[in-house]
Amino acid sequence: MVGAATFHAAMVEIVIGSLTLSTICTICCIQRSFKIPLEKFQFTKKTLDTMDKAALVGAILGVLMMPGAILTGDLASVGTPEDNILLYNKFLYSGLALGFWSAYVFCRLRFGQELWENRVLSIFQILMALAAFTMTASVASIGGKLVRGESLFDILPFWIPLDQTIVISPGISMFLILIGAISIISNLRSQKMPLKTND
Repeated sequence: MVGAATFHAAMVEIVIGSLTLSTICTICCIQRSFKIPLEKFQFTKKTLDTMDKAALVGAILGVLMMPGAILTGDLASVGTPEDNILLYNKFLYSGLALGFWSAYVFCRLRFGQELWENRVLSIFQILMALAAFTMTASVASIGGKLVRGESLFDILPFWIPLDQTIVISPGISMFLILIGAISIISNLRSQKMPLKTND
C-alpha cells in the first residue's frame, strides 16, 4: 500500500513545479508595461500572452494541489505542530502561500490580461507572486529540514530563522480572519472598474 509520504512527495513536486513556472512567467510579463532595454530579452506580444496564460494555469494548478500537499504532509509528519517549531512553521507558511497564490489568481481573473498594461497593478502582481513563491520555497525548505536535516536555504549566505516563530493568540487570529473575509466579500461585490493602461 502506498503511504502518505509518497503521495506527499508527488504532490509537492507538482506544486513546486507549477508555481515555479508561474513565477518565472509572471516576472517576464512585466514587459507588457515596462520596456526592457536589452533587446535580446524582449518578447513578442504573442509570447507574452502565452506566458500570461501559463502563469495563470500554473498558479491555478498549484492552488488546487496545495491543500492535498498540506493534508498528506500532515498525515506523513511525525509529531504535532505544538511540540515542533519547524512543523508549526510549515503549516503557517503553507497557509500564507495558499493565501498569496489565491489572491494572485483572483486578481488575474478579475482584471484579465489588461492587468499587465497597468504599471501599478503589474508591479503589485509580480510582488505578490514573489511573496507567494518565497512562502512556498520556505515550506519546501522546512520539509527538507524535517526529513533530511538540510534544506536549500542552507546554501544562502544569511540565516533564515525557520526554527523560530511567533504564536498569535486566538482572538487576534479570529480578528484577522474577519478582516480578510470582509475584504474578500467587499471585493467580490464591487463592480469591475476599467483599468487605466499605459500609453
